[in-house]
Formats: sequence, structure tokens, C-alpha cells
Amino acid sequence: MGKMNIVLDDKIEERFRAEVFKRKGMKKGNISEALEDAIDVWIKDNKK
Repeated sequence: MGKMNIVLDDKIEERFRAEVFKRKGMKKGNISEALEDAIDVWIKDNKK
């Protein structure tokens, strides 16, 4: 399993966390799971 350290704008991070908590709750691992989903969608949408 890979590990990434990223820097986000504070407002984007707050919005993302709020949306994850709203949709998935505050369970451990939900942010990582949502980030994996977002990255997967981005990759699929940006394939040439």
C-alpha cells in the first residue's frame, strides 16, 4: 500500500472532510477511502 503526503488549500480540505463525514460518517479510514475514489475518478476522466 502506497503512502502520499499532500498539501491542500484549507478551504478545499474543510469542504472535502465535511462532505466525507456527511456521506460516510466519522469512521476511521473514510477519508482515505474517499480520496482513493476521487483519484480513481480523476484517472478515469483524464485518460486519453
